[in-house]
Amino acid sequence: METTAYQQYSEESGDWLKKGRSRLLAHLVREFSPGKRPLEMLEVGAGVGQNLGVLTEFGVVDAIEVSPLGQDAIAGTGAARTLYSTSVPFELDRRYDVICALDVIEHIEDDRGALQWIHDHLNPGGIFVATVPAYPWLFSDHDRALQHFRRYTAGTFRRALPAAFRVEACAYFNQLLFPAAVGSRAAWSAARTLLPGKGSAKQSSPRSGLASAALGAVLRAEVDLIARGYRPRFGLSVFCVARRGAHA
Repeated sequence: METTAYQQYSEESGDWLKKGRSRLLAHLVREFSPGKRPLEMLEVGAGVGQNLGVLTEFGVVDAIEVSPLGQDAIAGTGAARTLYSTSVPFELDRRYDVICALDVIEHIEDDRGALQWIHDHLNPGGIFVATVPAYPWLFSDHDRALQHFRRYTAGTFRRALPAAFRVEACAYFNQLLFPAAVGSRAAWSAARTLLPGKGSAKQSSPRSGLASAALGAVLRAEVDLIARGYRPRFGLSVFCVARRGAHA
C-alpha cells in the first residue's frame, strides 16, 4: 500500500465502514466459530488494530501486519498476544480456531497459496472469515493506491479457496449503499482523469458527523439482516466463512 494511502487508511480506521465491517466480523465469529471459549484467533493483515477489540471479546488473538505504521499502532493497543511482521505464507508452528482476513487477500499476489496456508493453520473445525472487494469491473486507481492485485465476485472467491474448505456462507456486503458507492467511485475516477494528479490516491471516505452517522446506521441495519439469515446478492464487498474439516 502506498505510504500516503496507508496514512489515509489509518486516519479512517474508526470510520463508519470499518465499524460496520467489524460488526459483521463479530456476528460471523459468534454464529460460525467452534462452540468452545476462549477461542484462539489470528488476524491476517490487522492494519492498525481496528478489529482486535472485537476479536478479544471471544478469546486470545494474534496479529500479522507488515506495515511498520500498523505494527506501532497494534503494539500500542496491547490487544495482540503475538504480533508477526512477515507476509503469509511463513513458517508458523501454531493453529487457530478462527483466522480472519478483512480486505487483505486482494493484496496478496498468490492468493491461493495464502488461502492454503490459512487452511493449514486452522484447527479441525476452525473457521476462516474473510471480506474482499467486489467486482473486477470496479477496479480503479483506488485499488492501485491500496496495492490490490484484484477484486472478486462471490463465485471467484469461492473457487480460490482450497477444495478442503467447506463454505458455510458466501455472499455480498454493503448492498444498501452499493448504488451510491458505484456512482461516487465513477465520479471520483472521472475527476482524476480530467484533473490528473501525481501518482494514484485512495478515494476518501465520508467523515462528517451527520453523514458518518447515517452511513453507519445503514450498515448496522444490513448486518442485522445478515444475522437473521439474509444473504445479499450484490454489494461493494464479498464476505465468506469457510470451515476446515473436523479431521486434521
